[in-house]
Amino acid sequence: METATTGPADGRPGRTPTSLPTAAASVESTGLQSSQLDISLSDPQPQGHSTEEVRSEVTSTETLQEDQYGYVHGGASEFAYLQYAKQKLASLPSVSIHFYDSPLERCNDFASILPPKPVSDELMRSFFDFGLTTSRFVHEPSLRKAYESLYENGNANDELGWDTLALIYMVLALGSHYSKLTNMFCGYTASVRFYDMALKQPQQETGRITLASLQTRLLTIHYLIHHSRLHEAWSSFGILVRQAQALGLHRKSLGPSTNFITYEYRKRLFWTIYTNDRVLSSVFGRPCAIHDDDIGQDECALANDEDICISACLVTKSGGFCSGAALVHYARLAQILGRILRELYSPATRLRSITRLHESAMGFEKDLTSWQDNLPPYLNYVILPQSASSVVTQRQMCTLKLMFAHTSLLLYRPFILYSIERGPGQQTSLEQWVKRCHDKAIEVAIMVVSECRYLLQQGLFSRVFWMVNYVQFAFIGTLFMYSHIWPEAAHVRDVAQGALDEFSIGVEGDSLGQRYVEVLTELRDITGAARTSNSITPARPWQDGEASASEVSWADMSGPWSNLFFDTTILSNYMDGEGSYEMNM
Repeated sequence: METATTGPADGRPGRTPTSLPTAAASVESTGLQSSQLDISLSDPQPQGHSTEEVRSEVTSTETLQEDQYGYVHGGASEFAYLQYAKQKLASLPSVSIHFYDSPLERCNDFASILPPKPVSDELMRSFFDFGLTTSRFVHEPSLRKAYESLYENGNANDELGWDTLALIYMVLALGSHYSKLTNMFCGYTASVRFYDMALKQPQQETGRITLASLQTRLLTIHYLIHHSRLHEAWSSFGILVRQAQALGLHRKSLGPSTNFITYEYRKRLFWTIYTNDRVLSSVFGRPCAIHDDDIGQDECALANDEDICISACLVTKSGGFCSGAALVHYARLAQILGRILRELYSPATRLRSITRLHESAMGFEKDLTSWQDNLPPYLNYVILPQSASSVVTQRQMCTLKLMFAHTSLLLYRPFILYSIERGPGQQTSLEQWVKRCHDKAIEVAIMVVSECRYLLQQGLFSRVFWMVNYVQFAFIGTLFMYSHIWPEAAHVRDVAQGALDEFSIGVEGDSLGQRYVEVLTELRDITGAARTSNSITPARPWQDGEASASEVSWADMSGPWSNLFFDTTILSNYMDGEGSYEMNM
């Protein structure tokens, strides 16, 4: 079996001249406007270093933002983007971009009551067919056996254990959350009942960590995110990582396996935690909790749940369908995402030359292409029609597709920003690469919009994956900000409005999604009211005639429209407090 790969051997950045950061710091300390710092190709440069090498120290600087709690968001985070927009676009009214942890709507009248068996059967089916189908870190046959025992013997605490009971209740909670039915046991609010029942179980055995307790905590984190409790989810995830490390999930099991269920699901749980670590790190713009060089765990076996038992694990034959394959490919993609975050978004990035970053990015692009090309036929979202797949496979393809798009956007974002900061008439050796970044960024953005539209049409929008709402939120928010900065691109605002209309319908009954819509609606209104004034026209990365290679029927994607997905620092380079042009180095 393969093991996790680590970052580049030369991951430690070398020292480069510090004259530009020092100059920038002096401007800030003396209160000068950043537009007074004019650095062009004709300016003297430190000996032995090219212009591109020096400028990379500035363009790659990460801008950290704080929310209402003082929590940090930076780098890749869309939260940081909107917070930065609020600070820099002083010509606009304030945007209410704070995200609070919403209180859970509890059903106290029916606390700690199990539903009738037929209802629970439906909730179990909903979880395994539509819940965390990509990760599949819970062994379905084992859980169903424990679940049946619970209904046969209502007082099953001694037989099942507190950790198994908590896991059953959390599976029911998410099954209820995903259910299309709405009654006292099914639906968004009703699911809180089972969540509370799960939380009560670990209190009986404080301090003890088991595989089932870790599975429960991970399900709890997903539940909290779905219910608009992002900050609690982030904190709980940190505890989960430490508990998983205490149980040694990041390393191979010691000695020969005597229980293949435990052996395989330790691996599945670890790689699910690893993947969530990379995704949450990119969403919040915070450091990853798990380091690649600490991992000594194998990849998961390509086996279906029903083919794994205590005494054996039957690997799926080559070319056959395997429900566990999605997690293997998901984890491989997360490893690429983690390396992108470390190379392009860490504080050390400012010490690396733009040439080195370009070389790293080309390597990442090859990795992404290879990853996509090596998807098995039943997960290949590029060629396989969604209508030809089962619900489980559709769910898995959706997750992989959105994760690929999200990772690609984070790869190309820094180079779009770099191209804008070069200014008019400044040619670079990276011109073709930058144009490719524009084209590829547009391509994956269109893929996200198309996927969200399909999910809406199928009635699966907000219940497919919480990442769906975040990606859509980031996409629409950037469109509206772009339409304010470049008001001549009227079609961009039309596209944003159409996407927002679909988004509003898709998140009905989802409190986090509705909060996204509130922010986007407010952003739409204030940018619409101000779009006829206080606007600027930044330099284009190439001439208007050099249109993007992407072919899109519903919008003109050429020109600067392709800049709209990228880093928060884009705004500081073009808008001061009065909405006028400035260049911040």
